[in-house]
Amino acid sequence: MQTKFVCLAVLFSIAANATSIRISNSAGFQSVLGSDLLERTVVKGSSAIRSSQSSSAMLSSSSVSSSLSNSISSSSSQATVTSMPQAFDTSLGTNFTQDSCASFFNRFLADRAFIDCYPFSFYLQNSKAFFEITKQGAYALSSTFDAICSVNASQCTATMNGYAAELLDSSICLGDYGLENPLVTAAYNDFTSYSMLYAAGCLTSSVSGAYCFVEATSNSSLTQDSYLYYLPLDVTLPSGVASNGTCTQCASDVMAIFYNSGAGNTSLALSRTYLSAAKALDAACGDEFADTNVVFVESTTTAEASASATTTGAAATATSRTVLSAIVIAMLLVWNA
Repeated sequence: MQTKFVCLAVLFSIAANATSIRISNSAGFQSVLGSDLLERTVVKGSSAIRSSQSSSAMLSSSSVSSSLSNSISSSSSQATVTSMPQAFDTSLGTNFTQDSCASFFNRFLADRAFIDCYPFSFYLQNSKAFFEITKQGAYALSSTFDAICSVNASQCTATMNGYAAELLDSSICLGDYGLENPLVTAAYNDFTSYSMLYAAGCLTSSVSGAYCFVEATSNSSLTQDSYLYYLPLDVTLPSGVASNGTCTQCASDVMAIFYNSGAGNTSLALSRTYLSAAKALDAACGDEFADTNVVFVESTTTAEASASATTTGAAATATSRTVLSAIVIAMLLVWNA
């Protein structure tokens, strides 16, 4: 057990420093699901869940503000089934060239309209509390997804898209986005991938009825499937993952969600990661396991074009993304060993 914690500490330290992330997504997409996938994308409408968690589980706006200037607070570092994760729950630091951008982060992280969406897209790479929940097992993680999937997805998508557009305003964060500030590019990517990752995260297994992501994360034999959820976050599927994968129905269904969410839209980071992953999965699992009929369509906003003019080091940052995703999965493997 002591060895586990030592390994996890080392891995987490490395992950915390793997901050080169390149994001360039569209803020206006909508996920398109087939009828079968839509039926298995769970929407928990329990008011009891929302009421109990909004009154006693969610961090208050003041505690969110506190977490921005301090290391993880005692309330956010002890995530349990009665405490929902927070995005960017470690110190944001001062690595901003625009004061307005730092203010923007403080503002949206304290906004109940954002917090109460329980954004899975933000939790995946930017919430230590969520990572802690994944180590508590299937029950705790399933309880968290019950809350994640209980929100009004359409309303939350509008909230996220609004913030994504605001981030790209030249008077707010465009300068930092163009300079590839890792916090800014990560936030933009998380905003714009909210809808597709909500759909993928709330997808349930046609075999077990459990959340596909929960199964992939809590079952060591299915861990390879976990990599797929990072594709919309501009993380390339690592070499060898597909060939060693499980070829599950969940994996195929997650790829179908991503395909229908804009795999060919070149303003989405997904367009840079989906096709190679789909081809690798087809080679390992059989033709049509994942749709490879991707038609790429140019769709770049003026703000993104302006930001891309200052972009450098794309190859190096792509490598960092792959390393970061490998570290995250390695943490889970060490814990489940």
